[in-house]
Amino acid sequence: MGRNASPESPTPLIKRAVLSLVWAERVVFFAIGVLLFLGAVALLKESATVLFRMYFGGGLRATAFGSEFLDVVLLVLMIVELAYTVILSLRGAVLQAEPFLIVGLIAVIRRMLVITVGEVGGHGESVRTNISELAILTGIVIVFVGSIVMLRFKPAPAHPFREADPLAEIESELP
Repeated sequence: MGRNASPESPTPLIKRAVLSLVWAERVVFFAIGVLLFLGAVALLKESATVLFRMYFGGGLRATAFGSEFLDVVLLVLMIVELAYTVILSLRGAVLQAEPFLIVGLIAVIRRMLVITVGEVGGHGESVRTNISELAILTGIVIVFVGSIVMLRFKPAPAHPFREADPLAEIESELP
């Protein structure tokens, strides 16, 4: 920035640089979003295969397939929540904490299910370790749910740029 330029009015070069970086960020977010959705589709295919084996396998293997099915489906939910966050970023919206809390909540529930199914299947760690881990995970679930509830009841801040697209603002100022 030159000596005569004020901080309120950036030079056209700085505006173009910011515009280029914002576009580069959006291209990266778009690529990440596409990859997340492709991964989710692949995992949905995998979950359908596991469901088919669970349904027609029968016997004791149904429990193992059931836990694998839940694991894959919850992973798909996590990926879709992350993709939703990427979509919000692409729209230029202000990132919110709730989608990240939901992904964390799903991850914790996934871990709880893995521990529980491992205990039922007889190939878990010691009962004391599992109970301690389940207690800690239960506390984390309570914190996540409490945080989500608090965020939902918190009034939205009056932020002037909440719905505005930062690209449109920069592009309108360029000659």
